[in-house]
Amino acid sequence: MPTNESSALVDTPGCRLPAAWELPTGEIPLWIERSTMPAEPPQTDDEIKRAVVDRLRAVQIPGGDPISEQLVEDVTVESGVVTFVVNFKRLDQSMADRITDQLQGAGLATPGVEHARVAAVDAAAPETGLPVTGVESIIAIGSAKGGVGKSTVTVALAKALDAAGLEVAVFDANVHAPDAPDLLGAEGPVRSTPSGSPIPVDADGIEVMSVELIAEDGPVAWRGAMVHDVVTDLLGNADWTDRDVLLLDLPPGIGEAVTTLVQQAPIDGSLLVSTPTDEGVRASERTGALLDSYGVPVIGAVANMVATDEADVASPYEGDGRSLAAEIESVEVLEDALEPIPFDPALRELQTCTFDEPSTPGETAVASITETLEAFLADAAGPEAPADAVDLRGLPPAASQRQALSEFGVTGDAPVSMLVRGEPREFVDVIEGTLERDDRSLARTTIDDLGREGWLVEFEPAADSSTPSTSEPTA
Repeated sequence: MPTNESSALVDTPGCRLPAAWELPTGEIPLWIERSTMPAEPPQTDDEIKRAVVDRLRAVQIPGGDPISEQLVEDVTVESGVVTFVVNFKRLDQSMADRITDQLQGAGLATPGVEHARVAAVDAAAPETGLPVTGVESIIAIGSAKGGVGKSTVTVALAKALDAAGLEVAVFDANVHAPDAPDLLGAEGPVRSTPSGSPIPVDADGIEVMSVELIAEDGPVAWRGAMVHDVVTDLLGNADWTDRDVLLLDLPPGIGEAVTTLVQQAPIDGSLLVSTPTDEGVRASERTGALLDSYGVPVIGAVANMVATDEADVASPYEGDGRSLAAEIESVEVLEDALEPIPFDPALRELQTCTFDEPSTPGETAVASITETLEAFLADAAGPEAPADAVDLRGLPPAASQRQALSEFGVTGDAPVSMLVRGEPREFVDVIEGTLERDDRSLARTTIDDLGREGWLVEFEPAADSSTPSTSEPTA
């Protein structure tokens, strides 16, 4: 490890690093640590962050510096640990490795910083399909038939889940007749992050994204590939912020937008919405069959605008909707029938509805469906990574290995948890091999498959360095 005697500064491209950090080409450092510096007055995290950002502006890269070129989207400092959130999408492998080294060097050269980490801006994105980051679960709400109140049900459930304490988002995938923004009282324009990701509009705590919020110049005739591109861009690239659930309001029919989302988006479950009519049932069967063919579980069918003696206004439809789920024969994965939603004028003004203390038949029915949805989300939730797990997802391979090895210099003999993408066996082999060459060993390595969240790898260093290393996959 670097000492006072060995930490003379040498020039390297873009920043100045201690000579002790210079390694033979191809080697991976076991840890990276700031050289000892003269004692200075204590600094707050905000002061250290400002100093780190100032130092980054002196790092030279093609076109400018990492801040002006918007490669670094965020810098956080907590208890002496600085974390850089980097947009690696714009970098090739060589530049990504160089930027990673420069950022860590700049961070560790800042007084008050004891450890530096680099994280990817799209860390939580899955490896394949349509990546949706910042969202724990996605529930699609659909029907092949228009006019069944699907958007109303979507927004009502969003408000009820929000009232239950969940962080909620709504994506309106209907590019031709978007309704969700008006029902939620959401107003544009949609703004963008420094890297160009659209920022969802906030509607009383519910994040909303819709083409309605970006098409300020009037109607747009969306066609074919345009539909595919706008849907995938607004959903997959949106800057969702730690949402527990996103409700995906599918457009009617089984067209380009619906097929794209069902095929590619990481949807956890779905709800079908239908009026108590033969036409509604047939349309729900088509949508349910599509969802089932791509392995999307159908939680249930919501009978909407049904007749009830308690409603102040008579429903235009006959029947109470109790048999609707059973009539959708092609959907074998349907669970117990959900509470029908009566024709309730109160649901026309969703912004004034109170689903935590329902007072009308419609509010009561929505609250009941919300309980079923919450139970499904709880059951569908997979294992969670420890809060202190180091997130290596999205980092270039060499950078992830360097970052992983640097963590052992911070934790000593304490276990180290890391999140990675893809099957991690090769990653584990590299880490174990590098530690072994440094005469260190691991008592245990465990691997957990977290599904679309990636893989959790936990390294437990051996108390005695002579203890042999073992790897035990748990999934």
